[in-house]
Amino acid sequence: MSEIDKERAAMTPEEQKVFQARQKHRAVIMAGLLIFMVVLFYLITIVKIGSGS
Repeated sequence: MSEIDKERAAMTPEEQKVFQARQKHRAVIMAGLLIFMVVLFYLITIVKIGSGS
């Protein structure tokens, strides 16, 4: 085993739940940002096409 593996202890069930909750929260934020960017690009495209004529 490497030195890093020896220093890292297994997570308790409570720590695991906290870790997974943080991961889920981060994933929800990233999904929200992605949806926002898609909508923003869509609106910018519509405005550019509309003003081009």
